[in-house]
Amino acid sequence: MKDSSHWYDKDGKAVFEVPYKDVKKGMRPTRLPDAVALKLFPSVTTILNVLAKPSLDRWKLEQVANACRRLGTDQDNSALIDAAFEQVADAADLGTSIHKAIEDHYQTGMYDYNMGLYVEAVDKWVIAEGVKFTEHELRLVSLSHGFAGTTDAVITSPRPGAGILDFKSRKTQPGKKVVPYETQPMQIAAYYVAKFGLLPDDAAYGCNVYISTTEPGRIDATWYTGKQLREEWAAFMACRDLWIHLNGYDPRFSL
Repeated sequence: MKDSSHWYDKDGKAVFEVPYKDVKKGMRPTRLPDAVALKLFPSVTTILNVLAKPSLDRWKLEQVANACRRLGTDQDNSALIDAAFEQVADAADLGTSIHKAIEDHYQTGMYDYNMGLYVEAVDKWVIAEGVKFTEHELRLVSLSHGFAGTTDAVITSPRPGAGILDFKSRKTQPGKKVVPYETQPMQIAAYYVAKFGLLPDDAAYGCNVYISTTEPGRIDATWYTGKQLREEWAAFMACRDLWIHLNGYDPRFSL
């Protein structure tokens, strides 16, 4: 199974791969023993992997059910699973392409015009909401709390203070509201603290922007207040403590 853990050094440099002992073999995913030896910090998403994600897990089960309907239940189990998660991989690849096009648009003005419908929809939403990007794809490290990560954007808006924004691609259904997955507001809260250090109730906010891949042009957004982010931060810290307990590694004391 592919290792989904992501790691950063204390300066925010991504260390997602390390060389094999036999360097001729190239690179392999960074694992916990490597992180301990190199004094690395786990990403926010790596920490949140300690939690079950019922909404996401249900979506994955739906992909398996869809594969059974397409191929028939007489297929080998491994063939059904491979077919189901080919759909998952395709969705992830599209999401990555959309994300890159949005990043390229706001940083350089040039992007993959095959992604134009998604980029234009985001641009309309940004203008309507009065959002301004102050930093893009920002690497963040919290030495005092023992985690790191990359946030899509630091923003300002008509709201007081500054905020953290994260783009998500999502399959949507007409007339059905997009609801954040359980860990997504925790992720926003963690990035906010890593960037600003505090979570004031009246001058902190965050936003998940959902880009539909099944209804091109549709954008849904969920805004979080400072008070909500404080609650999500407390939940994230509980996950952080559980992650440290389960892995026997506290990066705060590794430096």
